Amino acid sequence: MEKYTNELGKECYKGVEMFSPFDKSLFHEWKHNTYDEYQLILHTNLGSLTVLDRQTGFGPGIRDVETGFRDPDGKFWLASGGINVIASGCKTVGEAIDYVKAHANTCVPTDT
Repeated sequence: MEKYTNELGKECYKGVEMFSPFDKSLFHEWKHNTYDEYQLILHTNLGSLTVLDRQTGFGPGIRDVETGFRDPDGKFWLASGGINVIASGCKTVGEAIDYVKAHANTCVPTDT
């Protein structure tokens, strides 16, 4: 795996394989304009993984953690309800991608 900054200034990794090691250190933080959201992002040649911790719209003090995966073709899976791929115990990038797909309950592509 090789880390680089793309033309949009985003931290990315190329040469990532499904068996490449997976851990929190691969992610970078993205600051939202709102004060109460925290997001970690991992952009790779296999797609992007995101973990978002945010205040929901369902009432004061209700937070959620959700994990998303967007593949290179633009298909998107979203697993909400406290799903955090970083805390999942996945050891490889492939396991992490499969974890998000298996737990996706908010967005699931219809043509998978």
